[in-house]
Amino acid sequence: MSNINKMDIVIIEDEDLAAESLEKLLLKSEHKINIKKRLESVAQSIAWFKENTCDLIFSDIHLGDGESFEIFETLKITTPIIFTTAFDQYAIQSFQFFAIDYLLKPYDKVKLNNAIEKYVKSSSNAVNDFSQLEDLISKLNTSSEQKTEQERFLVTRGEKLISITSNEIAYFMAENKTLFLFTTNGDSYLYDDTISNLEHKLSKKDFFKINRKYIVRHNAIKNIIKYSQNRLKVELQPSPSTNDFILISSKNINTFKDWLNN
Repeated sequence: MSNINKMDIVIIEDEDLAAESLEKLLLKSEHKINIKKRLESVAQSIAWFKENTCDLIFSDIHLGDGESFEIFETLKITTPIIFTTAFDQYAIQSFQFFAIDYLLKPYDKVKLNNAIEKYVKSSSNAVNDFSQLEDLISKLNTSSEQKTEQERFLVTRGEKLISITSNEIAYFMAENKTLFLFTTNGDSYLYDDTISNLEHKLSKKDFFKINRKYIVRHNAIKNIIKYSQNRLKVELQPSPSTNDFILISSKNINTFKDWLNN
């Protein structure tokens, strides 16, 4: 540890709400913690860790430009890692082989503190075993495919509880610190979750995460327009209340086209 009384922590997370939630819990911990850096992608993380280091890493698995395992495999980082994920315990049992611990989203204060304690106790000999990355990713992908897709979504309107089926949903939109669910008939509701969590609960055949703000259903796409040489603009129906363009970056275009062609 760089300072016996204070640990420098890096958070690798592309979801603003999830990152803010984790940061708040960390800063409330009984340990003295410094959030040294927040990284949001595989590419950004590789570039940063080539020149920098820290005491402990909290890393989401699924980032916008790939799996976070790519970071640690590329650079052979030996800094202890606590993975944060939406996968259930069965899917991530093998994390124990090369990570300090894991945290399931949404975060739990007690489990977070336990994970940090585990790091403190084992920091002297914690080394990550990169030979098991390929097997781990394979197990995670298999488990993800076997997970039951969420089909109903509970929302509220005033005093009413409303259960909306997956077929009724047009898209999800994250705006500031709020997530909205839009239905095909134009209604919108607050929904208590995050984009990153939802991505793994929805049918990959029917829904696609366009960017960090939108997960859309196929039939909600009204138009797809070439916005620039390496980006696409998507128009949705019903139209979102915001006026910002919905863009797909170059790194996601091929995956998006494959999804459309499925």
